[in-house]
Amino acid sequence: MAYFDDFPDLLLPSFAQGRNSNNDVVRVKNLFKRAKIRNDVLNTPFAFDEFTIVGDARPDNIANEMYNSPFLDWVVLISNNIINVRDEWPMTQSDFQNYLIDKYGTVLLNEIHHYETLKINDPNGSLLLEEGLKVDENFTLKYSYEGEYKTLSGSNLLKSVTNYEYEVEKNDDKRNIFLLKSNYISTIISDMREIMTYTDSSQFIDKRTKKGSNLRILTPR
Repeated sequence: MAYFDDFPDLLLPSFAQGRNSNNDVVRVKNLFKRAKIRNDVLNTPFAFDEFTIVGDARPDNIANEMYNSPFLDWVVLISNNIINVRDEWPMTQSDFQNYLIDKYGTVLLNEIHHYETLKINDPNGSLLLEEGLKVDENFTLKYSYEGEYKTLSGSNLLKSVTNYEYEVEKNDDKRNIFLLKSNYISTIISDMREIMTYTDSSQFIDKRTKKGSNLRILTPR
């Protein structure tokens, strides 16, 4: 089932030239409707599996692999609350390279983006500082051990992260997603079809169709 297959229709006034009757309408899909996963499924940890996106795989590739249908790509997306695939899905290798060149050129790629802390323990193994905290280049760690005060700074405490490393990590973070287990697919499709029906109202025609607002085009006088 492709995502837009079960979207209901709206009948909107037609503003085509020469059409002035109130009965002149066009039928369009109601794109304001949106599929979602019911809360009882979302709140069930064992309903999902962890998954890592490899290479340039797209949502339809993964849906075909996991659910035997590329048209269930929307299940992959709503399972991760992804709305904007362009920004929330990992870039392909070619898109990523073009993005890096457009943003940094070739010179700035290896310049330092920020600094992160190393994991620091005292001689007894007690944690003094967590790894991966973003800090200033001049950050220092002062601590006392057996009555002696010590100070750590520079490469003993920090590591530099280049623009390239930063962007690679940011893109790779998007590769870790959750996939709804296949035995829930029929439930999600059933819920989708229910969401995409209309209830009785003043604009109701049938469960799949309703009238839109009587919009007017304003023209300058």
